[in-house]
Amino acid sequence: MLKVGIDLMLEPLHVSDEEEKESYRCKVADVKDGQVFIDYPVNIKSNRTTLLMDDTELMAEFIDPTAASAVYLFSTKVIGRVKQSIPMLVLQDPGVDKYQRIQRRKFVRVSTAVDVALHLEGHPPFTAVTMDLSAGGLAVPVPRGMNIEEGDQGKVFLSIPFQSGDHHYFEITGEVVRMRKENASNRTIASFQINDLSGIEQQLLMRFCFERQIILKRKGLV
Repeated sequence: MLKVGIDLMLEPLHVSDEEEKESYRCKVADVKDGQVFIDYPVNIKSNRTTLLMDDTELMAEFIDPTAASAVYLFSTKVIGRVKQSIPMLVLQDPGVDKYQRIQRRKFVRVSTAVDVALHLEGHPPFTAVTMDLSAGGLAVPVPRGMNIEEGDQGKVFLSIPFQSGDHHYFEITGEVVRMRKENASNRTIASFQINDLSGIEQQLLMRFCFERQIILKRKGLV
């Protein structure tokens, strides 16, 4: 379940009202004897290495590599640091029976407007606003006069705003998997499949989609 190479997302368990909640990303380097060895965490917002003190209590989150829809959480703390081929932090592993599985449909798709820039092979770059988004894909209106086809590929640049006020920027590869005509507006809509998300990027997009889903439910829109 928790294996070498898996991406972990970490958040401090105890944050005062005056402090800004931070998130860190890291990779599992080893798991043994009730310990999880990780490379030094990087602050997701600043993209800088973060030094966590011993006994810092954290909530860890990861996606089960055998089932991308299964997200696991567990409480842990920093119990040491070692230096082998790379410097590593050592986290306490509470054991599989303490992992909390969060059941989620594989990729929740939500109607949301997010700024996106698309650089497709053989086409001029263009910007758009998403019509819907998930951790597996997105749909955007195509500018009139552009002859985009199913199978076209290229770079997708996303700017994702979270409720905390943070923005996360993604540069990912997308492929057009469906083209359709919207009768009411006569617009052409392209649906893209996202192909190369890292585990952390997938977790961030899943988190954003669930935030948006909660907001829409509160407004009675879903």
